Amino acid sequence: LKSITNKSLMELASLQGLKVEQRKISVDEIETFEEVAACGTAVVITPVSRFVRGDATIQIGDDPNAVGPTFASLYKKVRAIQTGDIEDQLGWTFDAFSS
Repeated sequence: LKSITNKSLMELASLQGLKVEQRKISVDEIETFEEVAACGTAVVITPVSRFVRGDATIQIGDDPNAVGPTFASLYKKVRAIQTGDIEDQLGWTFDAFSS
């Protein structure tokens, strides 16, 4: 889905050298994924540990309560930019109190 958070995560992923695709996927393809996540303004990025379709459940990753390393890295980077802990090289932030 189109959103500022999704766009931001895709930009950061691309800068980190990850292949970024936006496309339809088949249910069968989900089983090949090492990490799956959902994104949004409030959570930034949250792991998806399983898909349920009818009687079938597809488990993603080894730990259903853990974020995978790729999405954990993206989350940390977004939050660090938002809090000013690292330089915003993409021009996303500005000082609202500067004159």
